[in-house]
Amino acid sequence: MVYVIIDTSSILFGFSFNKNVFEAAARKFPGYRPIVSRGIIHELASFSAQKGKRGENARIALAELKAKKIDVDNISKHADSWVLDFSLKERGSIVITNDTALARKLASEGIKVYKMSKSGMLKIFNE
Repeated sequence: MVYVIIDTSSILFGFSFNKNVFEAAARKFPGYRPIVSRGIIHELASFSAQKGKRGENARIALAELKAKKIDVDNISKHADSWVLDFSLKERGSIVITNDTALARKLASEGIKVYKMSKSGMLKIFNE
């Protein structure tokens, strides 16, 4: 199985511009399986308790995860650590993150990384 690992930063970034990273990933990478971790769910849940746009975006993201039946890895370690570990274990997978520090770490390991743009496009980070 080849995965599209979707990080919290790209989820929230997309929804802040009314773009859906899950739909963008499905269009760009048909046949890949989208996945998040329990840690990413926890991050979104903590943001969802906030007032304002960020909290609203996190609530929308949690609803989308459920509606689209996105796979959730039950490992609940810190989200960035999970993204790095999982992508190293599942070689050939792709990561979507808007966290530049994480993207650099992943790229240095030879992992293909994409970022979500304001227009809703997924742009390659490390080519």
